[in-house]
Amino acid sequence: MRWWRECAMGHPLKKSPMNLSPNQFSQIARLARDRWGLHLTEKKISLVSSRLASFIRKSGYESVDSYLSHLEENGSEEDMLVFFDLLSTNVTSFFRDLAHFDYLEREFYTPLSRGNTTLPGREIRIWSAGCSTGCEPYSLAMNACESLSNRSEWKISILATDLSNSAVEEARAGVYERQQLEKVPNEIVRKYFRSVPGQSGQIQVSDEIRGMVKVAQLNLMDSWPMKGPFEVIFCRNVMIYFDTTTRRDLVLRFHELLRPGGIFAVGSAETLSGLKTPFRPVQASMYTK
Repeated sequence: MRWWRECAMGHPLKKSPMNLSPNQFSQIARLARDRWGLHLTEKKISLVSSRLASFIRKSGYESVDSYLSHLEENGSEEDMLVFFDLLSTNVTSFFRDLAHFDYLEREFYTPLSRGNTTLPGREIRIWSAGCSTGCEPYSLAMNACESLSNRSEWKISILATDLSNSAVEEARAGVYERQQLEKVPNEIVRKYFRSVPGQSGQIQVSDEIRGMVKVAQLNLMDSWPMKGPFEVIFCRNVMIYFDTTTRRDLVLRFHELLRPGGIFAVGSAETLSGLKTPFRPVQASMYTK
């Protein structure tokens, strides 16, 4: 596991001369907060302005005001999800934050391989909450296959959820640009990926790995249809968009779904410090119940 390296991919935003007025941004921030719990600060004005400008140019709306009026008065669920895609950022990579995968191998999978387990049955349930385009849940699946010496004895089920329409579609397809795998060891690529016929620049996650992952659309602010317990929950680089109260409420909901001793991971720039939750820190941005 030590030989995996992070390969985060980002996409620069196009410049746009459009600037949102304070009232327009306030309306956008209110919609995002009420619908998805997002906490948009004034630091996001430039990003939101750029994305809205590009969208308005391609759409049939005359202006930002007409678009926002439509969302407020007649916006369908599909309209709102398109709006969410404009506000969200799907930056991800395979084996991002490598220390998290090293911890799972060392503290979770190695004891299981040695028979040191109190898990009932032979099933491991993992949830990747805010899975973006799928790099995280597929990395979790490969991590499990590589770390468990007795892999054939276990059923591994990984739930991957995100609210973004485009992210969910990409995650389900499991098709990525080859450059996104440049820093993944060749032996892992050969083992768990396959070429896409007629697409020399693309590569797809193998059927075995995709079969371990179920991708679904979910708003974390809504009720959750799935039931616990999970052994591992990853919610990384998601709660940075929420205010303190929303973060704490969300973390407590995750805590309820974890098995005692279960593992919870947040983004490397995130922390539960100050939220007063029952989780116990075990290393940077990783906790146990």
